[in-house]
Amino acid sequence: MIAGLEIQGTLHDFNFSALSNLVSLYLSQTKLSGSIPSEIGNLSKLNFLSLKENQFSGSIPRQLGNLHLLTGLWLNENKLIGSIPTSIHNLTNLIVLSIADNNLSGIIPQEIGNLRSLKRLYLYQNNLTGPIPASLSNMSSLKTLYLRENQLSGPIPTYLGNLSNLRDLYLNQNQLTGPIPRDIGRLKSLTRLDLSNNNLSGSIPSSVTNLTSMEVLDLGQNQLSGIIPREIGNLQSLYILSFWMNNFTGSIPVSISNLSDLQTLVIHQNQLSGPIPQDIVKLNSLIYLSLFMNKLTGSIPTELGSLTWLRGLSLDSNSLSGNIPTGIGNCIELTYLSLSNNNLSGNIPNGLERAELLEYLQLNDNNLSGTLSSSFGKLQHLKVLNLASNKFEGGIPNELGLLHDLQILFLKSNNFNGSIPEEIAHLHYLRILDLSQNNLTGHIPRKIGSLKNLTKYDTSGDIRVETDTFTKFDVQFKMVIKGIIVQFEISSSSTSAIDLSCNNLDGNIPKEVGLLRGLYTLNLSHNHFSDDIPSNVGNMSSLESLDLSYNILSGNIPPSLTSIDFLQFLNLSYNNLSGKIPGGTHFETLSWDGSAFLGNDLLCGQPTKKDCHGEQNVSSTNEIQEEDEENANEKLILYGTIVLGFVVGFWGLFFALLLKKAKWWFGYWRIVDFVAKEIVGCLNKNPAQ
Repeated sequence: MIAGLEIQGTLHDFNFSALSNLVSLYLSQTKLSGSIPSEIGNLSKLNFLSLKENQFSGSIPRQLGNLHLLTGLWLNENKLIGSIPTSIHNLTNLIVLSIADNNLSGIIPQEIGNLRSLKRLYLYQNNLTGPIPASLSNMSSLKTLYLRENQLSGPIPTYLGNLSNLRDLYLNQNQLTGPIPRDIGRLKSLTRLDLSNNNLSGSIPSSVTNLTSMEVLDLGQNQLSGIIPREIGNLQSLYILSFWMNNFTGSIPVSISNLSDLQTLVIHQNQLSGPIPQDIVKLNSLIYLSLFMNKLTGSIPTELGSLTWLRGLSLDSNSLSGNIPTGIGNCIELTYLSLSNNNLSGNIPNGLERAELLEYLQLNDNNLSGTLSSSFGKLQHLKVLNLASNKFEGGIPNELGLLHDLQILFLKSNNFNGSIPEEIAHLHYLRILDLSQNNLTGHIPRKIGSLKNLTKYDTSGDIRVETDTFTKFDVQFKMVIKGIIVQFEISSSSTSAIDLSCNNLDGNIPKEVGLLRGLYTLNLSHNHFSDDIPSNVGNMSSLESLDLSYNILSGNIPPSLTSIDFLQFLNLSYNNLSGKIPGGTHFETLSWDGSAFLGNDLLCGQPTKKDCHGEQNVSSTNEIQEEDEENANEKLILYGTIVLGFVVGFWGLFFALLLKKAKWWFGYWRIVDFVAKEIVGCLNKNPAQ
């Protein structure tokens, strides 16, 4: 047995002929690679063969079918390809077969049904296709069947109901269709049934409620419909019940409160209606309760605080009304609480600070009112605080600056007034701050440049919600990004943003914003900011969206803006900006139609189609200079032509007369002298014309 040692190389170096009496070969968790040699089929006395968790590649050799005495075969967690060899049907003594977590393809061969002694079959996490073979019904000894995470298709065979010893059945994450067969109800020994992430339809057969040994039942993410059987409360051994993302209707059965061992109840994203049963508070072992995105009405059970083991509670996106239960703070293990998108009213109850482990608090999109208590500062582990779209008023508590782990703060669309607390700058992990659509006044704190996470190029943080494998809690938010409202899922987004728009803030934009090199979005629109745009705004090199519209900013547009290569959205409209709009290949593409600069009457240059005055004067001067140069050239050509003609005519005739001196020689020179004097006199009178 060699396990966990870092042995490198291949099995082709082994002398299998010298190992003919070998009974067990364990070479798991080493670094062996290459193909599995066919010679391994010569080890005829082998009972156990484990090559799992290595780096073997190639196909499974058909010679393994020669190992007739083999009872355990583990080839899982390698890089094997090809199909499952049909010769495997010869291994009739096999009890455990694990070839999971490879890259095997093709169908599951019908011959596998010959393995009548098999108790555990693991074929999960491959690329197997086709239907579940009918021959599996021959495996009467089978206790564990893992076929999950393949590409199996077709219906769930009814003959699986013949596997009376089956305890674990995992068919999830395939492409199975059709209804859940009633014959599943015959598997009296079944403890775990996972059919999630398929395309199953129809209703839950009532026979499922006869499986009283069931501990895990997951039918999530299918197309199942109808009601949840009222007899579901018969499955009193259940500790995980997951029906999420189907089309179930009707109410939540009251009998669910009989499942005293239940730890996870996940039935979100259905069409369930009616109230949440008050008796649900009897589930004293409950850790995760997720009912979001249904049509539930009525109030939240008042005694919900008695569920002291509760870690995750998601009731958002329903039509719940009334107040938040006052005892919610008694859930001292609570890390995730989402009651958003309901019709809840009243204030946040006192005592919530007792849930000191709370990391995610989402109460947005309700009708909650009142002021925020300073006790929020005691929730030291908060990563996400979303109170947006309510009716809160008063000032933003300075104590929020004590939430040193806070990454997301949404207080938008409320009636908060007063100034932005200076203590906000203490939130060194903050990457999204949205205080838009309130009545805030005063200046932006100059310490805003101290938001350390936004001064780095990588602003992402670990904001995943830790739950069990059956529960999915979302942290979603809406923001105005690049001029449109966008909904994000926090866990899949590295977005960083500051939105202070639609308030009554004034003063100048502090130059310290230029330190926020990791900020993606900055929206300061619809305020009363004045003076110049900071010249160092170009240092915000990660900026993708900048909106400074509807303020009273003045001065020139900083040329440094043109150096932000990631900038995709710009809006400087309706200010008092002046001067020439700076140019740049990338910058000019941000507003072809000039909409980013509207309402700034003193701006000029492209794309406003308004000439800058300085450019016009320079242009006129250049035109005059060019015209003078052209005139001077024309004059030079004219004078040159005259002189050339005079020289040619004069000297030509001179030489002719010189050869033949006559009586008119002296008369000729009198005339020449007269003409020359007249020309010189004319030039002296008009030297610049």
